[in-house]
This record gives sequence, structure tokens and C-alpha cells, in this order.
Amino acid sequence: MKKILIILAIGFLVAIFMFIKNQKKENLTFSFYHWENSFKEKNIKEKLYIKVLDIAYSTKLEIVKSNLQEKPKDFIPVVYITNETMQNVDFSLVSNAIIQGLKNYEFDELQIDCDWSGSSQSNYFKLLEDLKSKLNKTLSATIRLHQIKYYTKTGVPPVDYGVLMYYNMSNISDFNTKNSILDNDIAKKYHYNFENYKLKLKLALPLYSQAIQFRENKALSIFEGVEEKDFDSNFTKISDNLYKVLNSTYFQGRYVYKDDVFRFEDIDEKELKIALNDFLKLSNNRFDEVIFYTLKYKNKFDLEKLIKGK
Repeated sequence: MKKILIILAIGFLVAIFMFIKNQKKENLTFSFYHWENSFKEKNIKEKLYIKVLDIAYSTKLEIVKSNLQEKPKDFIPVVYITNETMQNVDFSLVSNAIIQGLKNYEFDELQIDCDWSGSSQSNYFKLLEDLKSKLNKTLSATIRLHQIKYYTKTGVPPVDYGVLMYYNMSNISDFNTKNSILDNDIAKKYHYNFENYKLKLKLALPLYSQAIQFRENKALSIFEGVEEKDFDSNFTKISDNLYKVLNSTYFQGRYVYKDDVFRFEDIDEKELKIALNDFLKLSNNRFDEVIFYTLKYKNKFDLEKLIKGK
């Protein structure tokens, strides 16, 4: 009798867990990043996060504005800032540049994308505080996996919520990298401290594909949007995702040489589901939205089915 009760109790707990898990998925919504330097799409119904400014630094502050020929009724502007900028330029100058760059937009929320480091953390966090104070808008910031695992060193940005960029987690230029876009085995090495991370998170997942060109094991170029069928008779497959050039030729409009090697990187639905389910376990119900990168690949999978688990 005791064994039967234990079995029934375990079954009851499993049923509760599955119900909660399914409820989490049912409540999920999804949206898209648009990361091109221009926006022309009309009649877009999806929720969008559109990059409107690129801010970089070499010898001076450099600002590139995206050309929004069409403006969706509701979208969240995103500002991309290089870490070098926050290492070299006072936060107040960057803040003023952002506010000036946004003056022609109507928005209720702003997102900042910057992979900050220890040397830029203080300046970057001051920038976020300054923007929050001056704009009085909802403010979010992108977060990388290592910034959660080592949050006591990297700090937690002073924003309303974070977006965990669950991709670009491996060294793209390392010839031995399996897939720099998404590698769930690599991701698991960073599944620490989520329970201690106080910031509410959303999840960003990749939809794109690419090929990395290598010559003598050194990375040369990135070719975005490549499909496996693009490796024609001028290539030979030498392993699961490596292709060698047989004859010097043009590839995607660029000249490549004999014996160059391309690593083809793509996303499959199975790996996306693993990433989503892993994050559901880690996020402790502080998670309600998946942002896919990017809009132009929105038809790659049935995304409603993917996130709901139907």
C-alpha cells in the first residue's frame, strides 16, 4: 500500500510539473528583431524590435542611423553600441547622441544592445541610468550568457528587463568550433546563477544561417544567409558541416580560392526546442516572450508551433 501511495504521489507531482510547463508555453508570445540598415516592409503585423542607431568609436564617436522608409505603428527602437565606445567615450556624450538620434521617433520603450566588459561596466551602467532618467521610458538591455554566470563580476544592468541573446556563444573564428550560432552543449556550461539573477528576462533565439570562410585554418569572411544547397559542384563535403573549394570561383558574389574551407552553420528546429526548454527550466517563470533574430527569416519554421510545443 505504501509503495502504491508513493507511486501515486510521484505521478501527481509529474502531472503538476507538466501542467505548469505547458501553461508557461501557452503564455509565450513571439516577436522579431529587424537588424538591417533600412526598413521598407509594409503592413507588418508582428511585434518588432528595430535597430535604429549604430554607435561606434575609432578616433571619434561614429553614429549611423537606419533608414526607416516605413515606420510600423508600434515598434521598439534598438540602439547598438560597441564596447569600445563605452571604454573610450563618456556616458553623457553617448546619452546625448542617442537622445538626438531618437528625436524623430515616437516610442514607449527603448532597448540598448552592448556587450559590455569589466573596463566599460561603470560607464555603460551610468549611461543606462541617464537614459532611464531623461527619457522616462521602459528600458531594456541585451544580456549574454556569461554575464549571468559571472554576474557578481559583470554586474546587473539598471534596466526594467533584459533580453538573453541565446546565440553567438562560441568563437566564430576558431576552426574547430562546431556551430558558433547555437551550440546547446556550450550553452549548458553557462547555466549557472539564473536563480540569483534578479532581472526579469526575455529570450532571443536565432533563425539565420551562415558560412565562415577559412584559409589555412584562419577565418577570413562571413557569408550570411547561405543554404546547404549553395555548395555546388565547385565544393566537396569533407565533414558534417565543412566544405572545401575544388576550383577557384565566385561564391555569393565574392571570389574564393581553391582549398578554402567553409564551415556551414545553420539552425534546426530540434536545437531551437532544446534551447527554449532549457531556458524555461532556468528562467523560473520570469519569461514571457521569445524574440527571433531576424524578421527576414520568419517563415523558416512554424514558430507558433515551435514555442507552444504543439
